[in-house]
Amino acid sequence: MQRGKRMYHMTVFDDDGKKLYDSPIEATSDEEAKEKGTVWLKEHRRQDAPYRIFHRTGRLIAFHSHKGKHA
Repeated sequence: MQRGKRMYHMTVFDDDGKKLYDSPIEATSDEEAKEKGTVWLKEHRRQDAPYRIFHRTGRLIAFHSHKGKHA
């Protein structure tokens, strides 16, 4: 890890809660981590998927909740 970089992590889920993506993000700030995560979501057309971006200490940076299923 480069000096000044902080480790973040992003997890993206499908509507059933299955992990679609689970990977670290290297960034120098919370904002950079959120931006990198947002870019990935747009590139993979997953903007509406449930996801979380968090710092390695567990601090939540960004979160998009699961929309309730209709029976």
